[in-house]
Amino acid sequence: MCGFVGVIGINDIDLNSAQDRIKHRGPDMQNQETGKNWKVAFNRLSINDLSENGMQPFSYENITVYMNGEIFNFIELIEEEEKDFQPKSHSDVEIIPFLFKKYGIKFLNKLNGMFALLIIDEVENKVYLVRDRYGEKPFYYHFTNNKLYFASEVKALKTILNLEIDRINLQINFTNWFLPQPLTLYKNTFNVNPGCYLEYFNNQIQEIRWYKPEIVKSNDSEEEIAKKFINLYKDAIRIRLRSDVSVGAFLSGGLDSTSIAKFAHEYQEKFYTFSANIVGKEQFENNTDIEIPKKLSKELNFKHTVIDLNYQFYNENIVKIINNYDEIFVNSGILVFYLLAEISRKSNVPVILTGVGGDELFGGYPWQAHPRKVEKIFPVTTNKRFYSETIYKLLLKINFKLGVAYKILTDYQVWHSQSLATVIFGLDFHSTRQEIDKKLRFLSNQYFNFSKESLKYNDIYNFTNFSNVFTVLSGQNHLADIATMNFSVENRSPFLDYRVFEYMMSIPDKMKTKLGQKGLLRKILENHLPDYVTKAKKSGPTMPINLWFYEEPILSKVRKFILKNVNQLNEFLPLEVAQKIKNDDNWLFEQKSQAANLRLFAILSYLIWYKINISREITETNITFEEVITKF
Repeated sequence: MCGFVGVIGINDIDLNSAQDRIKHRGPDMQNQETGKNWKVAFNRLSINDLSENGMQPFSYENITVYMNGEIFNFIELIEEEEKDFQPKSHSDVEIIPFLFKKYGIKFLNKLNGMFALLIIDEVENKVYLVRDRYGEKPFYYHFTNNKLYFASEVKALKTILNLEIDRINLQINFTNWFLPQPLTLYKNTFNVNPGCYLEYFNNQIQEIRWYKPEIVKSNDSEEEIAKKFINLYKDAIRIRLRSDVSVGAFLSGGLDSTSIAKFAHEYQEKFYTFSANIVGKEQFENNTDIEIPKKLSKELNFKHTVIDLNYQFYNENIVKIINNYDEIFVNSGILVFYLLAEISRKSNVPVILTGVGGDELFGGYPWQAHPRKVEKIFPVTTNKRFYSETIYKLLLKINFKLGVAYKILTDYQVWHSQSLATVIFGLDFHSTRQEIDKKLRFLSNQYFNFSKESLKYNDIYNFTNFSNVFTVLSGQNHLADIATMNFSVENRSPFLDYRVFEYMMSIPDKMKTKLGQKGLLRKILENHLPDYVTKAKKSGPTMPINLWFYEEPILSKVRKFILKNVNQLNEFLPLEVAQKIKNDDNWLFEQKSQAANLRLFAILSYLIWYKINISREITETNITFEEVITKF
């Protein structure tokens, strides 16, 4: 896992500041290389082959390769090519230029991994920016004046380019609760789409899809599904344990993370686990996310660490987190990743396994389950039908569920993109609604078409979850990557092994959900996990925001801070947001409303982001939240 920044089209650019800006992605070794028409600055996080032999770039017959990520099946690839290729290191990257030279760009289908690959072909004068199948690793680019700038994080590009905020993209960040692929906050700056590569040739670029699965419906019985899934899942975990440094897992107490830890134990006795105790959450939810990890880790003899996540952590770290994040920090649940990544790094465990992807594979998210209910009355289709914003708003006022059903039936693609945050900001951005929906519809047409090409049978729920690769899942991948890599920690997701992903996408949704949310996974794991895991009630990473900001004197200071700076919202958000804050106190400050709590968290994040990036009032990120709301 590493980080790089560079440019194609010139080679006399100063990359020192850009390289330093993302040094957290690779604190172990740094270099800069200059070619005929390119320059790259590289920061290495040493995971496989800790010696200088593992340092990038790797070259083979005028093919130069840089990579951020991991190729988990590199040992098998080396064994397959042993007659023609003898590695000089134990790096997973060294074989890549050889494979490209031998097989061309189609070699990508041989890789099982998470990666952002830069391939420079000096023979054909072509450059490729390649992203893995499900967008686990980021790869940002900006193309201007025939020059292609690229980086592992947008903040590196900002040091060498004058990037302009895209107002609609920023608003989508709020209405969706993430930025769908390939958007960033900045105009003409994009993330390479999952499963695609960007080809630079003759001063022009084009994006081409390399990942083209053909997933047919499986008729396997539950017993066959259980056997095949466990075999694939275990192997996905096994190869993700390959590392020359310590490996552990973030444990939440749910099926995904606990099953990863349990099966990891079969291959590796020395294993580390980390959990966050969200202080105050126990007043509203069960505390299985602490009790289960402790019990399981004790039984399996893992070294387990529990650390409190409380208002004090938010107060001391939120400004640094917002400064690190390349979008508006609206999702409070990701505070867990920041906290645990910091502790795992301090514990000298720089590789972590996470359960990202488990929801998509086993029936989806509860808040995306509405189509199942709607279809009992009307058939659901992803095609746009007659849709009227006026009718939608009217139905929402009459009955919220009725409005959601109408949106699903008439404008499914936009509903899908915004389903996570409908009740938070999705109903309030009236003046820019058409612009937002137009952009979302354009993007969703692209990834929905890819999903239709990939799933060779009709199952709208699997189709929805496959499309999440470009929305919710990509958002989670970005959140996890930016948080863990801030502390030089690599996160790996066994559920996103393409063999596991494609097989479970071949299983009809009804098979996966007939026993309820994640019912099939729960049943499969009953033979592998103790009852206190499989029968436990779900508990998510909910932050007790209604406790953090509603006690005096914090509440008064927060109110004063927001009202004092409310006009800073108008530069990028619709005018009605500031009007809501001024005229409807409950919109932000209704303590018992989860939607209001989440809005409050997001608005505070936006104002801090604004003062760091736009007005530049905040110049020192070690400042606390309370100092910000008092001083500014």
